This record gives sequence, C-alpha cells and structure tokens, in this order.
Amino acid sequence: MDIYYAIFSPDGGGWSVRFPDAPSVNTCGNTVEESLAMAVDALSAIMVLGRKGREYEAPRGYDEIKKEAKHGELIFPVVPCEKNMDEYRPKKRINVMVPVDLLDRVNAYVKTRDGMDRSRFICSAVERVLE
Repeated sequence: MDIYYAIFSPDGGGWSVRFPDAPSVNTCGNTVEESLAMAVDALSAIMVLGRKGREYEAPRGYDEIKKEAKHGELIFPVVPCEKNMDEYRPKKRINVMVPVDLLDRVNAYVKTRDGMDRSRFICSAVERVLE
C-alpha cells in the first residue's frame, strides 16, 4: 500500500493535517497523536470512497514533501488502514436464512471476540471460502 506523507501544522492549540499529494484530504486533532489517527482514517476513507473526480499522482517521498513544509510543521508518513477502509466499504443489508442452532453457535463465538459481530464474522467466513 502507498505511503502518503502528511504535513502537520500547529493550529490554535491543536494540529491541522494536509496531504500535499492528496489535496482534498484534510483533517485535524487536539494532539499530534489524535491528528495522526484522524489522518489515517481520512486517507483510508478516500482510498475506498474515491477522490471525487480527482486523480492523484503517486505519492512523493519524504524529501519532496519536506520542501513544502514551513518552519514548525511536522511531517509523518501515513498508510491507509485496512480496518478503517473496511468501515468505509459500501454495504448492503440482506436477509439470510440460518438454522437457529447454527446462529446460536455464531452468537456464542462472536461474544468471545473483541470487536466482532455477526456481520463481520459472516463476511470473514465468506471471504475465506472465496479465496
């Protein structure tokens, strides 16, 4: 996956973030850490949802981006996150008939997995079978 470099600018007690190689992707946060998490999420979203008719060049390296940064600005590499990208993938609700005893087993299994629900479980099982 491509690495995009983001420029973090101090902004009234927080940090604003811009991506010189993806100009429509901007975000902010109260701390550098929060801003970095927001940058990962924003970049992940744009990779899934599209670029609103904009085509971006391949991301440039650190040295090129550094030339655009001003004094006091920070530069961090940002990589889209698969988990975040999954959240932005379009979804469609469907009705599926599942035997009650099988559904009970699925429910028991997902209760033991942090961050798992039936939909995620079923999607991951389907992906494994289709691979």
